[in-house]
Parts: sequence; structure tokens; C-alpha cells
Amino acid sequence: MHIQGRKLKNGKEPQKGVLNEFTDSRIITFSEQEVGDVVDVEYQLQENEKGYFAEEYRQDTVAKEDAKVIDITAFIINEEAGMCRWWLYDVKKDVGGQDVIIHLCEQWRAAYLYLENSVLNILVDNSMNQKGNIGVITRNFDTGRIQAEFEKLDKTIKEMENDARQTVMLAKRKAGVRLPVLQLTRDLLKNVLNKRVCFRCSGRDVEFTFDVKISKERSNGEYYYRLICNHAL
Repeated sequence: MHIQGRKLKNGKEPQKGVLNEFTDSRIITFSEQEVGDVVDVEYQLQENEKGYFAEEYRQDTVAKEDAKVIDITAFIINEEAGMCRWWLYDVKKDVGGQDVIIHLCEQWRAAYLYLENSVLNILVDNSMNQKGNIGVITRNFDTGRIQAEFEKLDKTIKEMENDARQTVMLAKRKAGVRLPVLQLTRDLLKNVLNKRVCFRCSGRDVEFTFDVKISKERSNGEYYYRLICNHAL
């Protein structure tokens, strides 16, 4: 079976939300809507390779309402060589706050599920070798703030655990409802500090070491990054 996208002609803009397909090396420019940061996705295709690009991609069977999406879904397939290389990146102004991190991890998980269900599982049947990168493109990956968030949450959890041991059964039950949620968030922050993201996928645990790309300010005040996509990964 072949992966089929919408054919993207030279000089045409990719259609949002769908897989755009092409067979020549090219640069596709993505502009983040809220802050205007720009990413050039540069495809360096070789013979027999097809490139695919999607902005805010989700598979057709997933409802748009409340669906998590990622800014950039990109992959290259070479059927002759039995190879697929893929990139899932979101563009953020800053990464450091707890809410931003939780949302980013949810976006990564959703984007990987969409890609796996609509592309990767099909390629497995074709015995195709697959490798990929999950990451974020940002002006600032604030490790100090993430560490502070982790330590604050860890202290709160330890205090709650200690209080629970000293209080009556009813109070223990109330603490027990909130405690597992906080523990999951603490573990998530710890993983992010170690550049790891973990989630459940198709009944199994999946773990990736994620990639951080730092965009640079240009003379016009615009923040910019060039993301290279080629079979070398």
C-alpha cells in the first residue's frame, strides 16, 4: 500500500490540515499565528523520495472539536529503499510554565497517534524502516523555570503525603483524589527536564527523547528557524 497525499505543485501553498505530497526538494514556510515566528521546513529529497508536509494535521476520523494538533508534521518516504523519516514539531514562544508543558506533551502524543494510525502502521506492513524526531521550536526553553516548577510541586506532594499519614480517614481520602494527579504532573516535569516524553499508545508505553530547536531573532525582529528534513535524520 502507498501513502497518498494531496499533490502540492511548485509555487502553491500547502493546504492546512491535510497531507501535502511532492517529489522535489523545496522549502515550505510555516508562520506561527499568534506570535509570528517563522520556520522554513527544508526538504532535501533524493531519487525515489517523496516529501509530505501538514500544518495542524489530524487524521480524518478524529473530530475537530477539542482535538490536539501540532504545528508541523513532516515526513519523507523512499519505497525503493524501504525508509521513512518523520518530524513532529510545535512552535512555542517560550517553554517553561507548567500549563505550556502539559499542553505540549498532549500535542506530541496526539500528533504521534495521528501519524502512527494514518501512516506508520501502514508502513509496518510494508516492512519499512522508520525513524523520527519529536520536538519543539522555541525562543526560550527555560530549564530553570521547569526545575523550579518541579521542586515546588515535589515539595507540595511530600507535604500532602506527610499530612495524609497524620489525618483522619476522610481527609486522607480527599488528599488521595488530588495526589495522583499532582504526582503524574511531577513525573511529567521530571521527564521534560531530562528531555523525555512518555505516553500510552495503542496499549503500549512509548518513550521519546525530544528535540529542542532555538529560534533566532533576525534584524526585522522576527524569530526564525530552518528545520532540515532529509533521509540522514
